[in-house]
Amino acid sequence: MYRQDATTSGKRLYGSPLLGLAGLILLAVGAGILLMEGPQRDPANGVGGPAEASLTDILAASANWSLPTGIPVSDSGDPWLAPTERGPVFRRDEGPVDMRIGNGETFYDAVTARGAAHEDIMTLVAACKSFRNLSKVRRGELFRVHITPDGGLQSVGFDLDEESFVDWVREGDTYLRHDGTYPVEHRIKGIGGTIELSLYASLQDHDAPLALAAKLNDILGWDVDFTRDLRQGDTFRIVYEEIWKDGKVVRTGAIEAAELVNRGQVRRALRFEDANGRPGYYDPTGKNLQKQLMRAPLEYSRISSKFSYNRLHPVLNRWMPHLGVDYAAPLGTPVRAAGNGTVVAATSKKGNGRYIRIRHTNREYETYYLHLSRFGKGIRKGTKVDQGQIIGYVGATGYATGPHLDFRVKKSGRFVNPRTLKLPAAAPVADSLRDVFAQEVDRCDNALAAVGTGTPAELPVLTILRPPAWDAVDYAARELPDGVRAAN
Repeated sequence: MYRQDATTSGKRLYGSPLLGLAGLILLAVGAGILLMEGPQRDPANGVGGPAEASLTDILAASANWSLPTGIPVSDSGDPWLAPTERGPVFRRDEGPVDMRIGNGETFYDAVTARGAAHEDIMTLVAACKSFRNLSKVRRGELFRVHITPDGGLQSVGFDLDEESFVDWVREGDTYLRHDGTYPVEHRIKGIGGTIELSLYASLQDHDAPLALAAKLNDILGWDVDFTRDLRQGDTFRIVYEEIWKDGKVVRTGAIEAAELVNRGQVRRALRFEDANGRPGYYDPTGKNLQKQLMRAPLEYSRISSKFSYNRLHPVLNRWMPHLGVDYAAPLGTPVRAAGNGTVVAATSKKGNGRYIRIRHTNREYETYYLHLSRFGKGIRKGTKVDQGQIIGYVGATGYATGPHLDFRVKKSGRFVNPRTLKLPAAAPVADSLRDVFAQEVDRCDNALAAVGTGTPAELPVLTILRPPAWDAVDYAARELPDGVRAAN
């Protein structure tokens, strides 16, 4: 067939049966390629669908290509992307997964990219705001998120330290906070040495935990001034706990027994729990080495901030007095009453978080316990408490950047340094516990005898498991390995 071109005087070929047939074949092949059923993407992930199949999937399906060797092939994502770069378009998560904040990324951006609904994210941020402002996150921070297939934000969690974490879990129309701790092992270790310059310097020479200096001062510092009384040639031996998690030491635990030879005078101390499970430190005769108020009413990891009249506040970022001592400790560590008295406040306040205030028996002293995660059983205004009784648990509520106890002491209406008080001795070991105490004295004497004054000593026979406050039942049900015993 011919037609006259309107712009030329000649005749131009427009078509022929052969070329028309070829055109139809090409059209059919092209349509087949375009309509070919490629890898299906589940639209339930919030952003999925066949149109989001990756370029490599389309090419492989349409031409039977094989991918180059050395590139990982995964049915959960685009093989050309590293696993850490695969977003929700290429991945469907089952259960909680890790989410790391990227460079310049906000928390909202990161969770939205995983398919979470806007309403859920805003509800979570509002519920969490009193504990942590999620609008301020840093690159590299790690969160655990659980997003359901329909885009529902089920939970978000993050670690507070190597032992503690919090989860915010969907319950009804809001999110509630759940505190938790990871399983850890308490191993017993010994260290001894000779003092040349100071106890701190000697511990440093032996590559021993420097926190032991403050802990030993808590025990023997009522009778020995560690700044003025120690002399060159004095010796020490300490049997203490090391806290292990996933095959590495995460912190220094409680001192089990200690010996200090100062100017020829031998002073020994051992940790002993009374009939109510309240720990204290005694000399071998049963005399209580603690006084009527404890310097440190908990087993802490380190002193993170000292008593000061001018300290740069880590949250408010301004110089102001810090009228207490901050003891860093894992979330949920039991906090004990520093002395006998009556609870006059057990409530919450913006900066203090959850806190307790106790007026002690002689009414001259009051103690404050700030940033608690929760109160002890039965602790409320008007409750009478005994020294060593659990009144709460370490938290990070109020103006706190991590789990710790801010412990404060007020004397005659004025805050004083808890670590420099001079007080009368507390009660000795009860007569009904003398036989049990004698056995503990023998055990600690044997442990100290195994410690030299040089390199650190491992004491595997005394390796123990001491459960977190809320995990005691689960710990008790476990089968312990050889050489490990459960704590009393």
